[in-house]
Amino acid sequence: MSNTDLLRSSESELLPEGYIQGHVFDLRAFGHMGSVEIDGWRKDTGEAIEICQSESLGEAPKPGQKRKLASDILKLVFLCQLGVIQRGRIFVTCEELYTWFHTSHAWIAAASKLYKIAIELKRHPSKAIRKRIRNIALIARREMLDAA
Repeated sequence: MSNTDLLRSSESELLPEGYIQGHVFDLRAFGHMGSVEIDGWRKDTGEAIEICQSESLGEAPKPGQKRKLASDILKLVFLCQLGVIQRGRIFVTCEELYTWFHTSHAWIAAASKLYKIAIELKRHPSKAIRKRIRNIALIARREMLDAA
């Protein structure tokens, strides 16, 4: 199973019942056409969920983790502003990132509050999955360092 396949399959375990995984919206906005994929979609409520998967060993969140969370927030804000979704939530799987978000004075915390994007801690039930995700992140970091 590839890293992408593992991350996708583990996302399905985190989505509440009734949500469609990996929904793609085709958009036309401001003269541009494109598509946006979200991790979970519930048509009857108009709610979208993004899953910010990350695991750490009690250390402060890395800049990449913060950027991923910011990207997910901006994606949901954009979809809300276009009227494509009614509301959004983000499930953060890393307790350190969740704590940082709710105790920092970062602009992304203000943006999520302003646009009512809820940030929730949603841990994987399986320690084995959490360990595999942590290892995927470590390998990706090493590859980035080696490439630089």
